[in-house]
Amino acid sequence: MIDDLVESVAERKQARSNDSTKAAPLFAQAPQFRPLRSDAYEALREAILIGRLRPGERIVEAEIARQMGISRGPIREAVRQLEHEDLVQYHPRRGVVVSRVTREAVADTYEVRAELDGFAARLAAARISNVHLDQLDGLLVTMRGQAGKGDNAALLHTDVEFHQLIYLIAGNRVLLRAWSSLGPQAWTLFSGLQLRGYTLDDLAERHKPIVEALRTRDPATAERTAREHTLGIARNVLGHLDDTELELAAGSLQVQQAGPR
Repeated sequence: MIDDLVESVAERKQARSNDSTKAAPLFAQAPQFRPLRSDAYEALREAILIGRLRPGERIVEAEIARQMGISRGPIREAVRQLEHEDLVQYHPRRGVVVSRVTREAVADTYEVRAELDGFAARLAAARISNVHLDQLDGLLVTMRGQAGKGDNAALLHTDVEFHQLIYLIAGNRVLLRAWSSLGPQAWTLFSGLQLRGYTLDDLAERHKPIVEALRTRDPATAERTAREHTLGIARNVLGHLDDTELELAAGSLQVQQAGPR
């Protein structure tokens, strides 16, 4: 999904250069070899989480379907799923609009992901080989290189690849499906945009303790380390969201106190 986002940005730039009067599309053409409903759902969820679709903005199914090159059916199904997750809401006379990503939604997602990450590391510690460890070390080196280049999008993509490899090593397909259902690409990108106080180098280095914990092949150590890794990100993101809410509230209060001019 991060690669799709980068491609979408490039497409929008090209569209502006070709026709400055034509609005750039938000959604790339959907691949033809995957379930269309899943593609529509993932694209919409990512667009909401990273702010390409803003709170209160209408979901225009026909326009999204046109941009993705698919029928309205998969879009409609995706919207229903997003409504169950409270990412969109139906309003009479307005239709479906984007909800604000709430603190509760972020907290709930990361609480579950922390438990899944910990369990995956526990299972992986009992199965991990030296080849696996070399692969994880290689991804860590890749993240360091991407951090040095200031390539945020690539680093976050490799971040997801790093964690996915641990789930693959764990060897539990149900666990992998549960993790995938949380939309790790979209949520990782969301977190990368919300984090405060971390440099890209910090983000890369935060993965080293997980590799070292897995190297011990002690399930309890691996579980504790992986779980804390995710909870640490969650605390940072939630702190940023809390500060943002306070700033918005303070700004609203100042406007009210100033009164009409």
